[in-house]
Amino acid sequence: MTMPENTLNDTTQNTNYTVTLEEDGDECILPLPDAILDELDWQEGDMLEWIVNDDNTITIQKVVE
Repeated sequence: MTMPENTLNDTTQNTNYTVTLEEDGDECILPLPDAILDELDWQEGDMLEWIVNDDNTITIQKVVE
């Protein structure tokens, strides 16, 4: 049996949030907590791109025009 590496100095923080998509006509709104918006420097009204990865996870990134 191997022990996991020491993560004492790990600066990665995983936080889970559960939100419900809101419908606005043909649009979907993803209400993100203010803490996430602040951390990512996203603003209300930003266009986001959803990427479904091969491992069935989803990556969301801001569309930069």
